[in-house]
Amino acid sequence: MTISAILAALACCSAPLQAPAPNQAEELARWAETRDERMAWWRDARFGMFVHFGLYSAAGGKWDGKVYEQHYAEWIQHWAGVPCTEYARTLKPLFRPEPGFADAWAELAADAGMRYAVMTSKHHDGFTLFESKQSYSLDDPITGGTNVSPKGRDVAREFVDALRKRGLRAGFYYSLLDWQHPDAYEMALPAYPREPRTREHARYLEYVRAHVNELATNYGELCTLWFDYSDAERQGEAWGAARLLADLRAKQPHLVVNNRLFLGLENTNGDYGTPEKYVPPTGIPGMDWEVNHTLNESYGYSSHDEQWKDTTTVVRLLCDVVSKGGNLLLNIGPDAHGRVPEAAQKTLRGVGAWMRSHGEAIYGTRASPFTRLTWGRATQKDGVLYLLVFDWPRDGKLVVPLTSGVKSAHVLGEERELAFAKLGTAVAALEITVPQAPRDPACTVVKLELSEPPVVAPFVVQVGADGVLTLVPHDATLAGPSLRVEQVGAVEDVKYNLGYWLDPSATATWPIGVEPAQAGEYRVEAEIACADASAGARVALELPGGALEFTAPATGGWQNYRVLELGRTKLAAGSSACVLRAKSKPGEAVVNVRSLRFVRITK
Repeated sequence: MTISAILAALACCSAPLQAPAPNQAEELARWAETRDERMAWWRDARFGMFVHFGLYSAAGGKWDGKVYEQHYAEWIQHWAGVPCTEYARTLKPLFRPEPGFADAWAELAADAGMRYAVMTSKHHDGFTLFESKQSYSLDDPITGGTNVSPKGRDVAREFVDALRKRGLRAGFYYSLLDWQHPDAYEMALPAYPREPRTREHARYLEYVRAHVNELATNYGELCTLWFDYSDAERQGEAWGAARLLADLRAKQPHLVVNNRLFLGLENTNGDYGTPEKYVPPTGIPGMDWEVNHTLNESYGYSSHDEQWKDTTTVVRLLCDVVSKGGNLLLNIGPDAHGRVPEAAQKTLRGVGAWMRSHGEAIYGTRASPFTRLTWGRATQKDGVLYLLVFDWPRDGKLVVPLTSGVKSAHVLGEERELAFAKLGTAVAALEITVPQAPRDPACTVVKLELSEPPVVAPFVVQVGADGVLTLVPHDATLAGPSLRVEQVGAVEDVKYNLGYWLDPSATATWPIGVEPAQAGEYRVEAEIACADASAGARVALELPGGALEFTAPATGGWQNYRVLELGRTKLAAGSSACVLRAKSKPGEAVVNVRSLRFVRITK
């Protein structure tokens, strides 16, 4: 053997072996083994800050003087069809975070009662707010480099340091999409003209993996990595999910990871689901979840979006989410200097004032034991129920469908005990005498000390304070084949309906309860949809006072809804049932139903 052959053989033997790719199912199982331990802080926190910050912040939802009204200003490159080179050349000089910007964010988060914050480390435009050492990030031929921190600074480092100084946890969002990398998948690309090219996706996946390892290595212990997003063709192994999870498990063993390495905002493959800008009506049973929502309509800074949520809206949104077992990750969109709009600050400081008095009913609580309450929401801890009252009872009597024992009741923040008594009516079991006026108009909390674990009365749909009884899909018991609750939409404007009613033998039944004072005559209307070719089904709404029948009209499609008045009925005091039943089905399906409403007729 020649010397060169020997040297080559030695080099081959001494070269490091490539570790086999981890198995996705096995890696997900390893994550699941430690989920409860890793998620403990998250389940206590309940409220966090989302921060969308990047080059798009400098555009503010406008390009070349034109205002783009679309809700997501962080997509301005797409809306305006701006090529990457022009996008970078225009916005890089304008992106100038002020010194101390992150301290202001952290102070605002702490003042609002938030326990953690998640910032965009890379959004879809591909620019990095962390100082990446990857060659493409340092000097790519398209934009001159993806790193956008001012010279000598690291925006991501300033963010995590500011949070930790105030005792808050820090995490990062990372987009799996990339609108500028030459080997990224061609999905959701911006609308600028581009030349077709062959993409080496394996090279892009190594770039993503290197970025994730930098985030996991260089910024201390993170609370979460928030990936975004997947579609039907590109999810899981298309992103090298098993390898990413294995890397993170080794480098950040206490980290929690969302579910967007996989398809579906409510899929169970991550530590928590991520419904976006909507609250699942019954939560997501069997898994942890977090609603990401906005203070106005946009995530990125928009100079023209003035549709700000006020303090009451956010407080009630938070209560709604937590009462169903979720967390709220509420977004701010700072401008190019890192300044948070005054309207957003005002709302968050108002929420913080409420949290300082009522946070006990939010932090560390579990989902409500009640299916639905007409006057608000509820949360619980061991031995305690918190009643989150939005609509304060005008007669001073708060009715709670609870049958188990109660030791005491008082308004949170006040020492005086409230009187309470059990009732024998059909729709409630406990009546609490409360003060004439609420302590806080956004949400007043009544705290119940329990003498035993809570036992709730059988669920019935009740007439609301507005004199309307509303029957929605999630409150129905479905019997028979095919009929189901359908979700339409995945982000923001999510709707639900009873649909896929292929077999006319299927029924939907709602339990209803009417107090004596609410008995009387009601006008009944249905919000329905039916494809034109399937119109003509006969449907009966069976009620204690007799049935109301109607013929399903053509509405132009299964999701084109119209309100149809069905007639009038009398509702007597007590408990009863409302049954929706098909009499005939001439077409593909019977009808889609979004809601049934009973509106009390007052003389």
